[in-house]
This record gives sequence, C-alpha cells and structure tokens, in this order.
Amino acid sequence: MNEYVLALDLEGTLISNAMSQIPRPGLAEFLTRCAELFPRIVMFTTVKEERFRKIARLLVDEKVAPTWFADMEYIVWRGETKDLQFVPGVDPHQVLLVDDFEKYVHPGQEAQWLQVEHFDYPYSSEDRGLAEVFDALAARIAR
Repeated sequence: MNEYVLALDLEGTLISNAMSQIPRPGLAEFLTRCAELFPRIVMFTTVKEERFRKIARLLVDEKVAPTWFADMEYIVWRGETKDLQFVPGVDPHQVLLVDDFEKYVHPGQEAQWLQVEHFDYPYSSEDRGLAEVFDALAARIAR
C-alpha cells in the first residue's frame, strides 16, 4: 500500500491562477488518477481556503474536476515555504509536493518535491504538464 500523502499546489499547477481560473488540460483525469494512487490528497496553496473552495466548486460544477475536489483537505500554513510538517499526521518524508515554483519548497525537503511545468499564458490546450507529473508520481511510488 502506498503510504504517501499527495500535496497539490493550485495556481500555475492545476489552474492558471486564482483570478482567471483556467483549468489545466487533463485536470479531471489527473485528479481522478491521483485519487486511485494516493489514499490522501491535500491542497497546499498560497490561495486562502475560502477562495480555494469557491474555485474548487466552480471547477466541479464545470465538470473539469471530480466532485471530491471541492471538499478536499486544505492545509493551513504560514511562512515563506511550504513546510511539509504542516501536513497533519504524517512525517514530511511521507508527503509528495507537486508545485511549479521552487521558491516554495522548504529547505531540506527538495527530495519530496515533484516540479510541474508552470501553466501560463497562452494556456495551450496541448499542455501535458499534469500527464507528465502523474507519470513521475507513479514512478516515484512504484519504487
């Protein structure tokens, strides 16, 4: 059984940003496949929880995210980096962080980070960032 928790970033990773909220191509498939691989998936974003919930509900309503996405666990954190110690109930080495921005990776936790290419304007419908990071996640937990 896979003992990892998957921590996902929102802006530049799953969607464009909190303003335009353009879903990344393959978002629903990525989230659905991740839910098959990981018993626990958490949202680890700089976007405040209330705003995240509104965006998540919209994505679910638009059928570009699975229904569980709107109610997923949200990690409340503080500081300059996404310290995986903020994920309750697990050691940081049990958390895999998918994020587009290296500056948010907490010092000493680089091995837990899987970088996804930043999803940015012009928002290509051919973007394969989520498919590529899923393959990397699958390979990582298969080890």
